[in-house]
Amino acid sequence: MPRWLYAFLVALPFALIAHFLGWPPLATFLLAAISLIPLAGLIAVATETLSEHVGSYIGGLINATFGNAPELIISFAALLAGLNTVVLASIAGSIIGNSLFVLGMSMLIGGWRFRLQRFDARSAGQYASLLALAVAGLVIPSLVGFFGGGLVTGQDVPDAAHLHALSMLVAVLLLVGYIAYLAHAIFHLHADPNAVSDPLPFADDLTPGPNPTSSHKARTTSAQPSWWFSGQMSIAGPLLLLGVVTVLTAVMSEVLVGAIEPMAEQNHLSPFFIGLIVLPIVGNAAEHASAITMARRNRMEATMAITAGSAIQVALFVAPILIIGSELTRHPLDFAFRPLELVIFALTAGLYALVSLDGESTWLEGLQLMLFYLIVATAAFVVPA
Repeated sequence: MPRWLYAFLVALPFALIAHFLGWPPLATFLLAAISLIPLAGLIAVATETLSEHVGSYIGGLINATFGNAPELIISFAALLAGLNTVVLASIAGSIIGNSLFVLGMSMLIGGWRFRLQRFDARSAGQYASLLALAVAGLVIPSLVGFFGGGLVTGQDVPDAAHLHALSMLVAVLLLVGYIAYLAHAIFHLHADPNAVSDPLPFADDLTPGPNPTSSHKARTTSAQPSWWFSGQMSIAGPLLLLGVVTVLTAVMSEVLVGAIEPMAEQNHLSPFFIGLIVLPIVGNAAEHASAITMARRNRMEATMAITAGSAIQVALFVAPILIIGSELTRHPLDFAFRPLELVIFALTAGLYALVSLDGESTWLEGLQLMLFYLIVATAAFVVPA
């Protein structure tokens, strides 16, 4: 993440002041959202630096686990507040935001500068297939909830208890898939560290080994942990930073979530729009900046890895954790996406596959992805509050 974004930390104390003094909900929401952007970047810095101290195997697990910490913290705060619609929308928004908006902007900026950019089509093809499979896992329970065993909405639909049981089962299966792919990525990487061309599902979130691939280098370069910590610093430094930033992220998430409903009501916004568009941008800001930076440096393989890897992790890790973790709250969560979200899922997976087929990208392809994202955002904006 660019260093200048850390200047947004100045919004943190003002967000707390706005919360406790009862400033307008819009001001409170914006200040909390702005403060969460650098906090997400600091979590990435802390986990990258911590990984350097514990070795590549454990480091890979740490990066894969904490890479989505900001999204999880914000979503759990929304769950505790009973904003299940916002949580589901944020899951969908993270997937389509990475696959359409971030990838599109990266291709637009990189393509405008270099005209034609190339990446490994085989790796991108595997990302596309993983994304399609992950999205299918999210979609099927929703389809069962709408259609049951028939073709008419509401026909032979299981009751709420059975739908919740189905969501829990699918969540467990998605987590099993995530663990399997993560294990494959880590052990395959170190079994054959020179196999650069062999695609790794979550390569962008693994700590580099002795001979890291280009996507590993891109991730480490973008995080720039050396800016904050000396390589000789003890493990206490990154642990302390991770703990402090996680607490601050939780506090700011509470402030942000607490302002959603009054802000949406006063400004005639739909909580669905806030969850689908606004929250994913805030929670994924650090990865967004990294992907765009890599494209500007003509490292499109790293950009593809970051965008696809983040979307896949949301589907295989973040969403199941939220479903299972919702059992600890008073508001159990199911895979019950809206029809609009289901259609967007299908179109997004298809578009990502089409864009990645030839291993080349241009600014025009990036513009088309961004235009589709803007269409989605406009449709979400007009959804009644």
